[in-house]
Amino acid sequence: MRRILTLILISFLMFGCKTISVNQKTQRLTETNVELGSIGLLNGTVLSHSYESIAIPIFKKELKLSVQAVSFSKQTFKAFAKANEQTKKIALTFSDSLKVKPEYVLLQFVDRVAITSELNDSKNTGVRSYLENKEDAQMITSISVAFSANDINLLKKAEEVFLAQSSSKKFSVLLKNLDGKEQVLELSKGVVFAYQTSGFCWKENNRHKLVIADIVSNSEGCPPNTHRKASKAVQEDDYFKL
Repeated sequence: MRRILTLILISFLMFGCKTISVNQKTQRLTETNVELGSIGLLNGTVLSHSYESIAIPIFKKELKLSVQAVSFSKQTFKAFAKANEQTKKIALTFSDSLKVKPEYVLLQFVDRVAITSELNDSKNTGVRSYLENKEDAQMITSISVAFSANDINLLKKAEEVFLAQSSSKKFSVLLKNLDGKEQVLELSKGVVFAYQTSGFCWKENNRHKLVIADIVSNSEGCPPNTHRKASKAVQEDDYFKL
């Protein structure tokens, strides 16, 4: 019994090393670039995992983001340093003795209705068809990303922040200020070191067409009369027809 408990504890600790807590939310660590809004698969086991990007939806509308500046801790800075190791994009130093710690930002979607509306649009028919048959697919809905101190200040001062997409599907952050001026910050300037994903909830609309009803975190359940599996939404509708 003691041996089993020891193995469970070791597995838990190893898994814990692959995640961090950001503002009381658990995020997975990554050493490779992941994109906010992309759709993919989580691969791996308790001991290791990775995210494989499969599709980039078309977002014609700007999607509102929340921006939370967070001071680096020893743990989060270590995660950033590993992700930054290959490209050396961002030059940051950290020490427990620093009175003012460097910061990163947590960017996350705040308008799930807008996202589901975009995904259900005809321009994303191919992506939606893929999702119907890949029920374990996930969307990246929040990222922890380090920028230069100057770019962090721009994000903190902005009145509103949106995820924008170019015609080539390249993502950037649109900053809207009180004076009416707008600035564009390319996400490629930053280093993403952690992320959170969400899954999809399905239902059939009044035209008996399968649609995405909501996007929820993995710890949430789907709203009433919606299902994680697209096939269940169809089966439920067929049952009521009987």
